[in-house]
Amino acid sequence: MAKARNTIPNKAFRLKKRIDFLRLQHKGVKQVMADFILQACPCPDELPDSRFGYTASKKIGNAVARNRVKRRMRALATLNTSVMRTHTDYVLIARKSILYAPFNKLVADMAAALLAVHKKLDKKPQTHLKSPSDRSSLANIKGE
Repeated sequence: MAKARNTIPNKAFRLKKRIDFLRLQHKGVKQVMADFILQACPCPDELPDSRFGYTASKKIGNAVARNRVKRRMRALATLNTSVMRTHTDYVLIARKSILYAPFNKLVADMAAALLAVHKKLDKKPQTHLKSPSDRSSLANIKGE
């Protein structure tokens, strides 16, 4: 039996650490679709490429179902590498319906989600608080 070839361009640019997933959850933008949720955030490091992470919880099903879903999400990511921005991290979170959705629909939804996320990233102001005095001035603005 022939060995399946790896379609991921570079495994070094895959999100694996929990802290990266949490950073995207709290500081990034998200687009909710019927079969998945796409989160995106500018990368903290100046990496030459975009990074991608995948999440499939036990709500999806057993290990076989979760692995199938992750394979589908990796395929979605590789099909849309030309649309992704450099210096940006992405996370795909699976929903239970992704297991049975037609792949053509997933591809169309992924393209729409990437466009929506990029639009939100362009709108979102980048606030970087570097010193404690910056934080106190932000608290004064918020009325705290």
